[in-house]
Amino acid sequence: MAQKNQNYRYVLVAVAVCLMATGTMGLPNAYGVFYTPMSEALEAGRGAITLHFSISNLAIGIFTPVVAWSLAHNHKMRNVLMVAIALILGSGAAIALAPNTLVMDVAAVVRGIGFAAASMLVITLYIGNWFQKGRGTLTGLALSGSGIGSAIASPIVTACIERFGYQAAYLGFVGFTILTIVPVMLLCPLTPQEVGMVPYGADEASEDDAKKATDKDLDLKLVYLSPTFVVLVLFVVAIVLVTTLSGHMASLAQDYGYSAQVGALLLSASMVGNVVSKFALGAIADRLGAFKAIVVSLTTSVCGLILILLNLGGQAALLASGFLYGTCFSVGSLGISLLTRHIYGDAQYSDAYSTISLVTSVASALGVTAAGLAYDLTGSYAAPIAAGIGLVAISACCLAYLRWRVTARPWEKKRA
Repeated sequence: MAQKNQNYRYVLVAVAVCLMATGTMGLPNAYGVFYTPMSEALEAGRGAITLHFSISNLAIGIFTPVVAWSLAHNHKMRNVLMVAIALILGSGAAIALAPNTLVMDVAAVVRGIGFAAASMLVITLYIGNWFQKGRGTLTGLALSGSGIGSAIASPIVTACIERFGYQAAYLGFVGFTILTIVPVMLLCPLTPQEVGMVPYGADEASEDDAKKATDKDLDLKLVYLSPTFVVLVLFVVAIVLVTTLSGHMASLAQDYGYSAQVGALLLSASMVGNVVSKFALGAIADRLGAFKAIVVSLTTSVCGLILILLNLGGQAALLASGFLYGTCFSVGSLGISLLTRHIYGDAQYSDAYSTISLVTSVASALGVTAAGLAYDLTGSYAAPIAAGIGLVAISACCLAYLRWRVTARPWEKKRA
């Protein structure tokens, strides 16, 4: 009976964390449906409206290290999530009812602080703390769920905007996001030790298996200016810039002479690749390790970009290319998390990943704009796509260097 109760607790944590990933990472991907009605209601340009969302993303990156610091100083996860809910609710109401874009921009900072305490870092911490067995698969499942959530939310929210107006729809959007956080806040402590349990799979390992599990994470000492961390940051910047090309997929298809509907399908195809690849990368990582799993996704990503650039086939070929390109998202989120944990271990993961999260937010904010400027200068998407191919190559070189550095030549000493 005790074993059944423990298994139930593992399932509860897994479901609750996946639900929170859907609400805090998936729903924001559907946020674009609000841009047009907000722009029309406030009589502001699209750029002015979208600015507040960029501000929110930057705030997430800036304040994620603060969340990590708070947890490191023994602040209870439940209290952190309570603050997150209050900030998300308050900022959401302010944005929905904002009379102008200035109010939206200020509220966006508060929104970003709230989401920093309830998204990627916290989700991966929960999974890392609670699951030793199947960690990569579960992380991939959670992040895949976030992609599915955005796909489902877009038409539903659009229908709500048409029926009730964007303000009521946005308040409902925020309310549902909060509902996905509440189960974790009320039912899930950050570590299993808080309720007298051990991570799932820990008690199944023999002494030899336990030693292998310990060796699996390199647990190198975290030094921010070390070559290993610098190259890891470069890897993150390169692959995140590649993912931002998705924002131009719809326009790219029209640039090739296809209709707007085909452009929407190309974007959808890349999002399908996003969802499928996250689950696949997690499963591969559990069996072959983080490095090999990332190599698989980088290979499919660069093949997709090359095929998009060449544009050799018709509509079906372009959509297949978009699907392959979409696999880069698995590296830009799950791959970065797994690689950071593999190199620095569980104990230092929070500190390392919180810094990397800031880099991710800045690169993401700049990437879409950079691709747009490249198009304006050249009159074609060939240059941004070619740059994307080059960035995948840079990512691969960084990955190869990290593999060599931490295995063949581990210059950084292991943590004492």
